[in-house]
Order: sequence, then C-alpha cells, then structure tokens
Amino acid sequence: MGMAPSLRDSAVALYGDGLTTELPVALEELRQQFGELAPVEIAPGVAAWVVLSYNLNQRVLRDPARFPRDPRRWREAREGRATPEAVPGPFWYFRNALASDEPDHSRYRAVIVDALTAITASGARLAVREIATELLAAHAPTGRADLIADYAFRLPLLLLNRYFGLAGDQGEELVGLMRQVWDGRRSAEQARLGLFNYAQAVTAQRRGLPGTDIVSRMVAHPNGLDDEEVAHQLILVISAAHDPLMNLIANASHTLLTDREFRSSVAGARTRVEDAIDVVLWRCPPITLLPGRYAAADMVLEGARLREGDCLIPGYGPTHADPRVSPQASPSGLSGHRAHLAFGTGPHQCPARNLARQIGIDAVEALLSLLPDLDLAVAPHTLTWRRSPFAHGLERLPVTFSPTTIDTPGTAPLHTTGATSWPHAPTQSSSPLDAPTHRHANSTRRGRWRAWCSKVWRFGR
Repeated sequence: MGMAPSLRDSAVALYGDGLTTELPVALEELRQQFGELAPVEIAPGVAAWVVLSYNLNQRVLRDPARFPRDPRRWREAREGRATPEAVPGPFWYFRNALASDEPDHSRYRAVIVDALTAITASGARLAVREIATELLAAHAPTGRADLIADYAFRLPLLLLNRYFGLAGDQGEELVGLMRQVWDGRRSAEQARLGLFNYAQAVTAQRRGLPGTDIVSRMVAHPNGLDDEEVAHQLILVISAAHDPLMNLIANASHTLLTDREFRSSVAGARTRVEDAIDVVLWRCPPITLLPGRYAAADMVLEGARLREGDCLIPGYGPTHADPRVSPQASPSGLSGHRAHLAFGTGPHQCPARNLARQIGIDAVEALLSLLPDLDLAVAPHTLTWRRSPFAHGLERLPVTFSPTTIDTPGTAPLHTTGATSWPHAPTQSSSPLDAPTHRHANSTRRGRWRAWCSKVWRFGR
C-alpha cells in the first residue's frame, strides 16, 4: 500500500463495465490496494477519491473547513471533464442543506428541521401501522408478495404522500424520478431535471394554497426561502426519506428471512427488532457511497496527493466493514452498532435520523406481526442487488406465507400537532467507538450475536 501517486494516474473504474464485481466487493479490493483513500473513475475520464476507513470518514465529514460540501468547487466539473449527462445527479449542486456550506447550510437546515416537527412520534407510529396493514391486507389472501415492490417501496411513499400533502400520482412520480437519480443510469440527468420541475410545481401550488403539510411549513418559514429553494429542500427530504428508508426496511427483512436463529430470537422476544435495525444499519447500510466533500486546498491525506477541488466520496458501506473497527463493534450489545455512520456525522448529519430509524423499526415490527410465518420464496443466492453506485438494496424480495385475511380499519387522520415531536438533537448514533465492547443489559449471548453479525455482513454484500 505505498504512497499513491496523483488522482488521475491510478484511478480504478467504478462504473459500468469497469465494475466487474458487486460494488461492496470492489470497494474491499480498493481497500486492499490503496488503504484508506482510493482513486476511482466514476465516469469515463472523471476521477474522485473514495474514503474507505471509519476514522478518515469521520475526519472528513466533521471538518467543513478543510473539506467543504459545495459541489461547485469540484475540479473535474470546473475543467469540463464532468458533465451532468455523464455523471450521476448526486454529484451536482442543489440549493439545499446537504449541498451547501455556511451561511446557506444553517439557513436551509433550520427550515427542514422545523418543518419535520410536524411529524410526531405517536402520529408516525400510527401511520406506519395503518399503512402497513392496508398494504399487506391486499396480498394476505394470496399467500405471496414481493416485500420490495409491495411493501418496502410503497410504505415510505405513502408516508411521504400524507405528510407532504401529495396526491398518490404526485408522490409516485417524485419517488420514481428520485430512484433514477439514485441509480445513476443514463436517464439520471433527465430525471434530475424532471424532479426539480415537479418539486417546483408542488411548491408553487402550496404557496398559493397553503395547508398544514411539510411543504407548506417550508414555504411559510420565517427564513423566507424562495420557491426554488423550497423545491430543493423538498427534493432533499424526499431523497433521504424514501430510497434509504426503503432499503433499510428491505435489508432488515432480508436479514430476518435468511437467518432462522435470529428470526426465532426476535419472534420469541429474546431480541428486539430495534437491535436488529441497529445491526443492519451497521452491517448493511442503505447507502453505500454518498458524494461528496471537496478539498479546500492542495494537501497530502493518508499518503495521497490531493489537489484543491478534488472530490472525496464518503463510503458508508466500506467504512462499516473497516477491519480495524468492525470487530470492535460489540455483537452482544448496542454500544458499537449505534456508532454507525449510516446517517452521516458532523454538520450535515441527517436531521431526521431518529425518525427514520423508528419508522424502520415500526415497519418491520408490523410486518412480523401481520404475517408471522413469512418465508423466502427463492434461494437466497438468487436474489440480486441493485446496480447503483450509491444505494444498497435488493431488486426484489419474494416471500410466501399462509394465506390469511387482515382487517383494515378506516383511515385515521394524521396527528401532526399536540404531541411530542421527534427529537433532532445528536444521539449515540454516529458517535465515536469509545467503548464498543461494553455489554448491553438486555443483550443476547455473545456467541449468537457474533455468528449473526457475520451472516448479516456476508448476506448484505
């Protein structure tokens, strides 16, 4: 692992036909070849650095002075090598909290955080259960379902529709466009433009006819965002709320379906679903890579020569597989697993991380409660993972179960006021691994957890 030359001299193709193995495998090979920081090509002639270690990811994500977020700094774009037609949408600038540095970052983030206070703990829990019941009731008599198309994809979409005040076709179109952006295919740039046009139309609609939904709260916020800025925050929240949450629900379901012992432990209440969610966030995070940070000046970082404007891509999947850290995450408790970086860290950490985690827990609990005898309908090795440079999720997850009937109560209104809102202050999630071997009081036996964690990572790849 000697000192890497410059970025362009040794970049390894991480796209298309140049990606000859599954992305997690390719990232592990890069770790073996380069260490903590690997030079890659994300499109023909377009180079970037992938950050592969836990500690270096923390350093980069927590240092906005040396590694700012604004993509307009990107050298590859400034010099004409990167174009929107060739490079996936997440690399480009949006006027939102994720892609902005100060002072815009705080101005935008406050609008998102305040708008999300409309979602209460009790309201979200009731909504998840109600939506889960309606979705599963439609398939219960058949004894068959695809937990991706029929459940994990639909549940976050229907939640978004409710809290954003969207009609069913509006929400579905927005999510469909966002998924094309996530997967970085040839249609990504067209989808990105379509997504913005659609989001701006929704924003203008709320400006003229405000309600109590999240978009209306963004429009009315005292920070005074214009319609374009509100549309960009809407795109950000949808991108963070749907695809990653869909993958979290599906990846957790996949884990329980492929590990009988742990499934039995959860069904017998010896292990909580929230414990399973925390381990899946560590071992099979819903986002593998997420652009980016940009070097503020020429520097040497972990033996690599960076130039001002070089892009660094935080790697959440390879970070959690870092061999210097992963074994320290105690398989018998939560002290290590809640130190995951699945929701980021530093000033751009996801403001809705607590809500997203709890929705994942509630969705999996509802699934196991309503269809307790789920079984995978195909051999595990035949399942395929999405060909996405960013999202980590399955294409489909077919299951069988005993045909049954599920009662569906009438739709209840969402409770968005008068209850305790979700806390958005920092939590143990994404904290340093200070004492990862501490045992949790309600932990299962160490041997069972260690074996299960090993299986989760192997299957999650």
